[in-house]
Amino acid sequence: MQKWLENLRRNSFYRGKSLPALLFNIVFAELSLFVIGYLWFVQRTKIPLLSLFLTLTVLGLMTTAFVFRYRKSYVKKKAEARRKAAGEFIAEELKQLNKEEFQWQIMRLLLKLDGITDINCNGDILETTIEDKKAVIACHHAGLEEEISPHCLSAFLNQAKLSGYSYAIYITTGTYSEACKDLANKKGSLQVQLLDMEILLDIMEDAGMFPDDKTIDRIIDKKIFNRREKLQAVKKEILAPKRIRTYLGYSLFFFVLSRLFDRMSLYYLIVAAAFLALAVLTWFYNRKNPEKPEEQGLLLKKPVHKA
Repeated sequence: MQKWLENLRRNSFYRGKSLPALLFNIVFAELSLFVIGYLWFVQRTKIPLLSLFLTLTVLGLMTTAFVFRYRKSYVKKKAEARRKAAGEFIAEELKQLNKEEFQWQIMRLLLKLDGITDINCNGDILETTIEDKKAVIACHHAGLEEEISPHCLSAFLNQAKLSGYSYAIYITTGTYSEACKDLANKKGSLQVQLLDMEILLDIMEDAGMFPDDKTIDRIIDKKIFNRREKLQAVKKEILAPKRIRTYLGYSLFFFVLSRLFDRMSLYYLIVAAAFLALAVLTWFYNRKNPEKPEEQGLLLKKPVHKA
C-alpha cells in the first residue's frame, strides 16, 4: 500500500497536477461531449437508440485517441521531470565542492569520454589530447549566477595560443556573457569551446554520471515532501486562530459596503459571505485540531547526589 501511494504521488509530480483534478477534467469533458454528441445525433437521425450508439462509439474512439496521446505525453513529462530532478541534484552537489574537488570531478568526466585516455593536471588547468592534438582545459568553480569575466577568458585563450594548443575548453558552473561568446567564436588556429552548467550536465548524463533510478526516486520523494510541507505551512497560516477576527472584520466591512453602494451590493455581499465562511471554517478547523502548547523545559535541574 505504501509503495502504491509513493508511485501515485510521483505520477502526480510528473504530470504537474493531482489525480483528482485530472479525473475531474476528464469526467467533465466526457459528459460535455456526450451531451453535445447525443443531442446532435438525435436532431439528425430522430432515433434515440441509434443516437446513443453513435455517440458512445464516437466518444469511445475519441477517448482511446486521448489515452494514447496522454500516455505519450506522460512518458515524455516523466522523463523530463526525472532528468530535471537528477540534474538539479548534481548541480547542487557540484556547487558544494571546493576548487580541487570540482577539478577532480571534471577529470573523472573527461576520462569517461571517447578519445581521452590521459590527463595531466598542471595547476589550475588540465592538459590532454583530443584527436591527436593538444588540448587545454580550464575549470572555473563559480556560483550558478556568476558571470565569467571576458578579461579572464581572454587571458586563458591567449596563453593557450602561445603554448601551442589546438583546443581550448573552458568549463564553469557559472554563465558566459555575450562578450565571452564572441571571443570563443573568433576564427583562428585555436578551436574554443565554452561549457556552462547546462552543457556540463548534458555531458555528465551521456557519460553515465547521473544518479541511478532509486536515487532519483528518493530525490523526487524529497521534493514531494518539501512541497507538501510548504502547502501545510500555507494552510496552517491561512487557518490560524488569529485569522478569525481578521476574516470577521473583512466580512463586516464588505457587508457595510453592500449597504452603502447599491450597484455593487451583490458583489460586496458575496465577498462578505466568503470571508464569513472562511472565518467559520477556520474556527471549526482549530476546534478539531487544537494547537498543542510546547512544553517548556525545566530551568532548574534535579540535584545530582554525590556519593
